[in-house]
Amino acid sequence: MSLLNELKRRNVFRVGIAYAVAAWVLLQIVDLVLENIIAPDWVMKVFMLAVALGFPVAVIIAWAFEMTPEGLKRESEIDRSQSVTQATGRKLDRIIIAFLVLAVVFLIVNPFGNTEEPSLPATSITEILTEASAPEPAQRDKSVAVLPFAYRSNNPDDEFFAEGMHDDLLTQLAKIGSLKVISRTSVMEYKDTTKKIPQIAKELGVATIMEGGVQRSGSRIRFNAQLIDASTDEHLWAETYNRELTAENLFDIQTEIALAIAKALKATLSPAEEASIDRAMTSNLEAWEAYQRAVQMRQSQTEQNIRAGISEINRALELDPGFAAAWSLKAILLLQQYWFYDTDTATRDAAWQAIRRGRAIDPTLAELYIAEGYYHYWGFRDYEKALPFMRRASTAVPNNSRVHLARAYVLRRMGNWEDALAALRKASELDPRNSVTLTDIGATLSGLRRFDEARQAISRAQEADSGAPTNLWLLAEINLQEAGDINSVAHLTHLVAAPYPSAQLETWRSSLYLDDFDAALQDVADWPKRFLDSKDIHVTRPMLVGLTHLYSGDSETARPLLLEATQVFEMLLGENLDNFPVMRSLCFITGGLGDAAAANQYCNNSLIAAPKDAFLAGAFKFDAAAGLALAGDAQGSVKLLKAMLDGEAGPTMYPVIYHPAFDGIRNDPAYIKLLNQYGSKTP
Repeated sequence: MSLLNELKRRNVFRVGIAYAVAAWVLLQIVDLVLENIIAPDWVMKVFMLAVALGFPVAVIIAWAFEMTPEGLKRESEIDRSQSVTQATGRKLDRIIIAFLVLAVVFLIVNPFGNTEEPSLPATSITEILTEASAPEPAQRDKSVAVLPFAYRSNNPDDEFFAEGMHDDLLTQLAKIGSLKVISRTSVMEYKDTTKKIPQIAKELGVATIMEGGVQRSGSRIRFNAQLIDASTDEHLWAETYNRELTAENLFDIQTEIALAIAKALKATLSPAEEASIDRAMTSNLEAWEAYQRAVQMRQSQTEQNIRAGISEINRALELDPGFAAAWSLKAILLLQQYWFYDTDTATRDAAWQAIRRGRAIDPTLAELYIAEGYYHYWGFRDYEKALPFMRRASTAVPNNSRVHLARAYVLRRMGNWEDALAALRKASELDPRNSVTLTDIGATLSGLRRFDEARQAISRAQEADSGAPTNLWLLAEINLQEAGDINSVAHLTHLVAAPYPSAQLETWRSSLYLDDFDAALQDVADWPKRFLDSKDIHVTRPMLVGLTHLYSGDSETARPLLLEATQVFEMLLGENLDNFPVMRSLCFITGGLGDAAAANQYCNNSLIAAPKDAFLAGAFKFDAAAGLALAGDAQGSVKLLKAMLDGEAGPTMYPVIYHPAFDGIRNDPAYIKLLNQYGSKTP
């Protein structure tokens, strides 16, 4: 008797078919149940593997045994004349038909099934085992962009309310590590857009798009949301919420939406992530609204908006002193003010008190890690202390691009270049339409003298925002540092108003590079303030006017102005002996007066007092070298310039070639040797 006939006689084929069909139906049912209880992906994979391993066991049993009225017996022990395999075969046929009917019913009820979880197809056992043990399919892209919410009224308060809900939902989604969530800055570009979903998804680099709409009516809120697969334009999930307008309900809606998106994209949440998402910020609706106004104020770094944001956050805390996230935001706003606009340590101390108040309420709040990181960074420039907090924050809210930016800035100042660039690129991935982040990548690469890579980054930044003034200025600066092109940087700094305080100083300096001293005097005369004071710079108008006359050769006009500036700066230094910006300026002033001893003291002390900042260390050495050159100390100046040029980051030889402060030492043998070693050519 042939093997094929024997397999048929023993019902091996029927058992295999019955097992495969029954397994398929069972897996569909289990898949549906696991999906509804949001079970981890591995549960389904283990179940599939068990079913697949059961297949050869069933086939072996069908070959070796026969089911008789007396029970299961070995096939070799049964008399062929008394075998009931034919009757058993008819029963198996009926079982197969029954399961096939169930399969058809299941397909009718659920025609698309679960498009993401692997199921058990009618294929070979080898394919089943391979699929069961394979990693999660690459096409399961857990990325989403939440477009700005529509608001269905002409009331501007409703627009603000919709933006607040949008920001809160992004904050919640940012905590889910297994998702990629695009930041607010990039998605706001698509407010009221007419672009199609696939185009938006392509520009943002995501697989899914969420849309939503908000409508307030009296004491009720209606919110509808839908998650769309960008490749098929099909809805993966949709829901409408119609509830009483309370702070608790707002947070409940956001939590439910965040969990629904995670479920639809098969994202796995850790217990810590679930607990963090299911957390109400405040029970006071007015406090939440004041908090959201402060959030919007923080988006702009102008001094006026920062102060307005602090006022709003104080209002929120008056309404709800237990609002931990508001204490965190207050600390960040105060530190932002301290870093960019004032040097009053009371502002920094107030930020620390806000952090302590927030910690007492909720010690595990992720926003407080960010605030404490900024406290050490912006408050003290203590990067070693700041970095662990930034790392904790980026772990707690991995989709928050601002956190990755902050970590990048700390790493960059520590001289950890590659990790800093990796953090910047992560921030850009989460905020792809934000040209500022791309500009920061370009500025970092330019500072490292990697000019080709810097141009590529600036080119991408210009694609995102063609009119951004910083990009134009940075391209001109790259041309100066790499090739000595002083014309483009001089023209651009006069035509483009760069959005940072020291831009006016750069404009004046660019006029000096061209030896256009009349323009330099006009640059200083146009300043809206008599002095510029920041963490690294303190200059006054008399100081710059005096230096401009000195560079032009008019030492008679320059001297009384520089003497006046000396008195002012020495008085400031008497109030704070470690005042680095004041020492930095006195280095120039005393050098310009020809006081070699004083210049040597102030220039060297400025470097001792300078922040331990790897990214700016080259610029600090450049200014100290310029002061020594003005004083006639060629050896000391060249020594500092060589250290600057040998460093990993900082200016190249071209600014040295063009800056008039070095004119007095250009014929010195030490300078000529330096120029031959580091200058590719002279102008």
